[in-house]
Order: sequence, then C-alpha cells, then structure tokens
Amino acid sequence: MVMHLMTLFARLFSWALVVMLMTGSVSVAHAQRTEPPQPDEQNVVAFERLGTTDQTLSGVFDGTRYLFNIPANWQLEAGAQVQLDLSVFFPAGSAQRRLGGFLEARFNRVLIGTLELTQAGDQRVIFDIPDRALTPVRSDGRHEFEVTLDNPTGCDVAPGDRTAVIIRSTSRFILPHTLAPLDTDLRNLPRPIFQGSFDPDRATIIIPDTPSISDLQAALTVAASFGRLTEGRLQIDLTTMQQLSPQTRTGSHLILVGSHKGLAPLARNLDLPAALQENGFATPGATPDDGILQMIVSPWNSKRVVLVVSGASEAAVVKAARALSAVPVRINNRPNVAVVRDLPEAPADLTLAIDQRLSDLGLEPRVIRDRTGTFDLRFTLPPGQQIDEGAYFDLTFNHAATVDFGQSSLSVGLNGIPIGSVRFSDETTRVTTSRITIPPSAARSGANVLTIQTNLAPRSLCTDIRNVDLWATIWPESALHLPMKPVTAAPRRSFNLSSYPLPFTLDPSLATTAFVVPQRAPAAWNAAALLAFQMGRQTRDAILKPLAVFADNVPANVRESYHLLVIGRPSTLPVLVELGNVLPAPFDAGNDVPRSVDTPVVYHVPPDASVAYLQMVAAPWNPERVVVAALGSDDAGIEQATIMLIDPRQRARLTGTLAIVDPQQRVTLGNGRAVLTGSAPTPVATATPVAVQLAQPTLQTAQPTPSPARNASSGNSWLVPVVIIVAVIGASALILWRAPWRRPPGT
Repeated sequence: MVMHLMTLFARLFSWALVVMLMTGSVSVAHAQRTEPPQPDEQNVVAFERLGTTDQTLSGVFDGTRYLFNIPANWQLEAGAQVQLDLSVFFPAGSAQRRLGGFLEARFNRVLIGTLELTQAGDQRVIFDIPDRALTPVRSDGRHEFEVTLDNPTGCDVAPGDRTAVIIRSTSRFILPHTLAPLDTDLRNLPRPIFQGSFDPDRATIIIPDTPSISDLQAALTVAASFGRLTEGRLQIDLTTMQQLSPQTRTGSHLILVGSHKGLAPLARNLDLPAALQENGFATPGATPDDGILQMIVSPWNSKRVVLVVSGASEAAVVKAARALSAVPVRINNRPNVAVVRDLPEAPADLTLAIDQRLSDLGLEPRVIRDRTGTFDLRFTLPPGQQIDEGAYFDLTFNHAATVDFGQSSLSVGLNGIPIGSVRFSDETTRVTTSRITIPPSAARSGANVLTIQTNLAPRSLCTDIRNVDLWATIWPESALHLPMKPVTAAPRRSFNLSSYPLPFTLDPSLATTAFVVPQRAPAAWNAAALLAFQMGRQTRDAILKPLAVFADNVPANVRESYHLLVIGRPSTLPVLVELGNVLPAPFDAGNDVPRSVDTPVVYHVPPDASVAYLQMVAAPWNPERVVVAALGSDDAGIEQATIMLIDPRQRARLTGTLAIVDPQQRVTLGNGRAVLTGSAPTPVATATPVAVQLAQPTLQTAQPTPSPARNASSGNSWLVPVVIIVAVIGASALILWRAPWRRPPGT
C-alpha cells in the first residue's frame, strides 16, 4: 500500500512539473529550435566521434549517458553547446501527442535545459552549456552528458503506445577552446601519449638502426607497458630511426628506446632537459647503470610529445623500460626527468595472510549507487603457492529496501570467472554476511582479481530512479579465507592457437616469455612489438620482464625456462630448423616454404605468394613450455600472422596447432588439435587426425609424395535422393502458397 501511494505521488508530481513547464511557472533553461550560425569546425565534436550509434529512449523513465575526454591541450571556453538531432515518435491517435513528456539534459551533472515533447518527427534542438558546467566532476576526469526521458503518462498505456525518442549519432557538441602546451610531467603517464579522447591516440617506438638485443628487449617491454597502461586502446607501432618517415615524425607521439649512443642521431637534435653528452645524458649523480626517462613537447608538432627511454649501458636501457610498468614514475627535481636506479625483484603486491579482512587492506565501506556497478579487490598469492580446498569469501553487505528483490542481485567472480551470487530479500536489507566458496582452480599464482558486481532494479517500471535511492554497500568486515599449499607439480593444461595469449600471460610479469626474432628484420620487430603490446594488455600489477633473443643465438637456459614466441620469415630463424619435425609444418634451412604440412588438403602455391604460418608445439627441451611461431613468407605474411593472433575474432578461427593463412584471411587448419603441457607420462599429445572440410581452402605448397586416389562422393551418395525429395516438397509448397484461390480478394 505504501509503495502504491509513493508511485501515485511520483506520478502526480511529474504531471504537475510538466504542467508548470508548459505554462512557464518554473524558470528552467529550455532548448532552442532555431538553426544556429555555423560553428568553427575545429570546435565541432559529432557524437559519431565518440564511437556511439543512434540511441533510443522509450517507456516511462529512460536515459542515456555519453562519457568522453577532450584532447590534453584543449582548454574550454564560454559558448559551448549541445546540438541534438532527434526523431520523436508518438503512437497514432494517442493522447501522448498532446503530452509526450519531456527530455532533461545535463552536462557534468548540471541541468542545462529541458525539452517539451509536443512535436513529432525529426528536429534539431540546442542546449547552451553554462561555464560552470565545463569542469568535469567524475574522478576519472571525463566529461559526462546525460539525456533522460520523463514520460509520466506512459504508466497508463501499453508499452507499445509510449513515446519514443531517437538521439541520432549526427548530434554534436560545440566546444570552443584554446590550445595550451602539453604537460610533460612523467608522473601522469600514459598521459599525454594516451589521452582517451575522441581523437585517436597513436605512438611510434623508435629504436636504433642496428639495435642490440637489449635495445629490442627494452622496446618490447615499453610496448607491453603501454598495452597495460592504456588497456590496449593506443595505436602503436615500431620502426627504426632510418625508416622514420616525416609523416610519422609529425603525426605520432615518439618513444625513443635504446642506448644513448644508438639514439644519438635523433636525440642530439632534441632540446632535452637532460642533454645528450658523450658518455650519456647530463643527469647529476647518475651512474652508467641508471636508466633515464625524460619527456618533452615534440619540436615537429606541439600536439605531440617525445618520450626518451635510455641509459648509458644496456642494463640501464632495460631498467628504464621496466620502470614504465611501475607507474606512477617517481621523479627527482624536474617533473619531466626520472633517474631509475633500482627496481624491486618481486611485484610490490600485498601478499595476503590465510585470513584477511578488507579493513586490513585499508578499504573503507564501498557504496555502489549505479544500476549496475562493480568493485574490484586485488590480492596476490605467493610464488610457489596455490589455493587449497576450503577457501571462501565472506561477503558482508546490505542494500536499499527500495530495490526489487526478484530482479536485483549481487554476484562475485574471480579472475573473470563467476563463482557465486546472492539473492536479495528483506533480511539482506540489514547488514548480512554471505559465504562464497572459492574453487581452487579459479585462483592463480601471482595477481588475482575478485570482482563484486551489483544489479539494482526498482520495484516498479514507473519508478523514477532519480527520486529513489538505490544502493548497495560492501562493508570492510568482509573477509577472505585462503588456505594455501605448495605447488607440487605444474597442472596439466591444454592449448591451441585460439588459446593465445595463453600460456604466455599466465605469468603477470611476462618473466617466462621470450621473443625470438631475427637480426636486421624491422618487420619482425614491429610484429613483436604489437604482440607484446597485446600481451601487456592482459597483465596486471607486476613489473614487466619479457626477454628478447636473436634467433641465431637462443641459449639453452632460455629454451628450457621460457615459452618462446618466434616471429619472422622462416629463412631467417635458425631455431625453426632445430625444431625440425616437431613442427606440424617444418622448414629447411634458408627456405620460406615448409617442406611438408600436416593438413587435410595440400595445394600448390606460387613461389612469390604471401602466406602466413601459425604453429604451436610443446617445447622439445621442456614439456612444460610452449613454442608459438608467427611466420610469413614475406613481410606482408608476417603482418597477417600477427593480425590473426591479435584480433580475437580471427584468433577464434584457429582451433588447431597449425594454421596457414592467405592475404584474403582464408584459413587452412592442420590436423593437430591440442598441445598438452605439465606433468604427465606423455607431455605432448595430439588428437587423431581429423579432416577439416574448408569452404575456401588456401593454396599451399604441393607435396611430392603421391597419395592414393579417393572417391570423394562415395561416402555421401545418400545425400542426392534426400536433396531431390526436399527440393520437390519445397517447390510444391511454393506453388500451393502462390495459388490464386489462396489470395485475398484484390491482391
């Protein structure tokens, strides 16, 4: 009864507000329907640039929100506007044509205007943004624009008879601004290299023309670090100083990675705060083994920056690169220079005791007010330890009594895997503790993320959630119980190419990953950087320590202790010859075409065709390690192999341990189905060969060994009469349906 009266009161209040707005009794900014003068195109930001599509609002109360960053060098000025392109629909013959409700627009949570929905059809409406609304209020610094539909009459009609409003993606913000110098404070990295605005962010890693293996390792570490820091949203590539084009030099942020001598041809022309000298960079008190980080505004484009990752020794260069994965960077006297002396040998994560309350981690009560909200708790398992049976999470929480118990819930996941949920009730409106069992297989050595997600729904569709407080609170009395035991043996795991980037990212520091690349192969180095960037995206917290080695010198300890990612043209990768017939498509020395392929069908390929080869095998030197090869018969093939591993949609097609890809992305799969690693009597296993029928087989190298002829139609002869019968039945049905006596008069 109380809820019914509250709903009735909300309806009456909304009706009164609409009437006051229509009669002018309340002073609120209204939308303009006049066509404004054409703005400066440099100030125009169409909604399409935010990555959004048309948004539809319908029902009683509905809304949508747009979040965006502006470029780091923009300073907004007075005169900002929002110009909305709308399509308004009223049900035919409905009273809502007379009163269809209204829209409210808020910019950075400041009400900037209302629009009475009295006209159907397409229209452009304009909201002026006051100066006080130009400052973001979100903790992440993004601007927020929200449009809500308030249609109280919709409670009294069927869902199909309610007003609908489409906000077109051609809508736009008018944001007058001036340009300010970019901030080069290293503590703000990855900003301004990554700004997350509507303008795409692009960075190019530049290495010496003849890089040492330490230079390459540092470059791959930098790529992985920016993959993590930007969550994979930065466009990045790698090139050498000689191959740096004027367009890239002007259009990209530049990240110079290498020793001071290797970078000298470019660095000596830069006005660096720590100037380049004969024996290193001018940093008082620095030693030859100290890494150097410094950032300046690009002399070629004031909208870009140059970041230098260097040092006077190979160890210093690697140290500087690793420091980027431990942001925020700690500076000395100058905000755009940092000297890296030491890095912790182990991740600086908090190792949990067996029993640990959230309050012991310094956490305070966490209130979630969004309809759907999340809260992440990070913890680290010590090296060599794993979760034992009996682990659990005691979740202490409560929530508002105004939520719909049947449609609201709270769920818990570990490392992206759901492990439990809680149903809401009258009892859970009071502080309650619910125990969630933690399966040992859901946890992993190193960094772990426990995610608590809420879904809060009001009790009635007609409830205006702006006037009803929906919330859930996670209390610091919540506790983890994590009994642990030593890892006695590596668990047996099954991988294929679609599993990538596993097993490389099982170690969050990438300390068991070795990139194997040729010397003098910029295309392969760029591919390795792209793969490192995507791997970094999948890691958390730990200082990144991937290894790089040249393909003609892979030490025995690297073979035995690391997962290998081999990249390049087969003729430049001697390690492939050593793997020999372990590979499903083995290569002879100096040859870019495999001598055989383990595929159901083999075709001839012209010698100059661009072909990509992807392979995965258990390492013959250590059955607990894996070798993945991303190969190409030329530079385009290397690029294609890289794309297939990076793009999740393409990677999902790689269900085996061998894939051969042509430039049209047609894929031929090999027979091997899985690679098994870990302690087992038989460390490497493949399934019984299964012929994979392909709609568009890729042309591959012909084999000299003849095979017996086979009648391809013998096993499918029964299909012919079935197809004929189905065709006859379908044709008969069509004739009957089109017959004149089945048509209504006049058709």
